[in-house]
Amino acid sequence: MVALLADLGIDQPLAAVTDHGQRLGVVQGVLADRVLDLAVTETGRQRIRAELRGRRWAEERGIGVPEALAAADDGRWLLSRRVHPGPSGGPRWVEEAIEAAIRVAPPPGPPGESWRPPSGDTVARARGSAEDVGRLLRNGVRLGELRAVRAAAGRLPLPEIGHGDLRAANAVLDDELDRLVVLEWAGVHSGPRHGDLLMLWATTPDGEDRARIAETVLTRTAGWEKPDVGLLWHAVALEQLVERITRPERGDGLDVGFARRRLTEARQEATRLGSPL
Repeated sequence: MVALLADLGIDQPLAAVTDHGQRLGVVQGVLADRVLDLAVTETGRQRIRAELRGRRWAEERGIGVPEALAAADDGRWLLSRRVHPGPSGGPRWVEEAIEAAIRVAPPPGPPGESWRPPSGDTVARARGSAEDVGRLLRNGVRLGELRAVRAAAGRLPLPEIGHGDLRAANAVLDDELDRLVVLEWAGVHSGPRHGDLLMLWATTPDGEDRARIAETVLTRTAGWEKPDVGLLWHAVALEQLVERITRPERGDGLDVGFARRRLTEARQEATRLGSPL
């Protein structure tokens, strides 16, 4: 990474370097005003190419994204302007985050394939799955509920475009730009109705902000689609609890207790909306 910075003519010290090679295929270096993603696997190259496609598509829709300063044609590296987050939450943040989710939704999505983390080899998947099941059981997750909700949610229609990971931590008010910037654009894909808004709801810390997001979901839901939206509400909150248990390193400041409370609320919304489960 130091050699690449020298080749690019950038004379700034690295403030931090994080190795995401195993999961994302990239190593990320943070400088005072820039971020450098360096692919260390073919998966990393695919991710960087998908990230650039997603950002270009989002910009065309008027959504704030990290500015790409330079990139290798083959996806080996990507240099971006560093985002400087201001305080999260509050009326302005929630309004702009909701607006971003609404702008993402209308088809068509960006050209090309979205990116997904590699699943690993069969043995590693089996070992990881067994370890995750143990963690879930110890934390009181109902495996029957999880299987049923996943199966039902997997059959929902996919009429909208989804960001892929529009959790609250990926929607930040940039102090320097004085606007909302949405991070992580590699996973844009077709999805069910209100998937991004419900992910935002499930990961937003402040109760008033969550209530505003919930109100938006409900006012934008027609009577005939309420059961599907209720099912998805349940599914998104349940998956967030699973993720907090199996990936505690997620790093967005939300814990298992927070996810449990959101699941309780999501079950109640699902019942009110007539979810088949």
